[in-house]
Amino acid sequence: MAFGYPVDREEPMMRWWSAALVGACLAGVSACGSGSASEAPTAQQVVEQFQRDGLMVPNPRDNTSGNCERFGCTQMITTDAVTIMVFPDEAAATKIADRFGENAFRHGAVVLQYAAARTPEDQQAKFEGSLAAMPG
Repeated sequence: MAFGYPVDREEPMMRWWSAALVGACLAGVSACGSGSASEAPTAQQVVEQFQRDGLMVPNPRDNTSGNCERFGCTQMITTDAVTIMVFPDEAAATKIADRFGENAFRHGAVVLQYAAARTPEDQQAKFEGSLAAMPG
């Protein structure tokens, strides 16, 4: 008996496994993430990143209202060069990116859509590289 409690030889091993399991879960959540929109950048943050990277995103306008209901996104900003769509999770983003095919690029829960702007391929690659470099 230690401090008036019976000593259980399995207890230290259970505590070790519990600590290891909790640590693994916490590491997995912070390292891998769930791909949710709460971890994704906002559409405005993506526009600002493109501007910092010297990419032209003229005439940005919030088109969330009316459009996101149709596409299932949580945010949409359209510019003359690209449309940025943020989704609740990667699965929803993947579904829409697949629907747009070659006219879209997905990174996490964010989709870049080029069809309306007819963005040249060399510019698309620059937008995609800039988005892929963003955390989240």
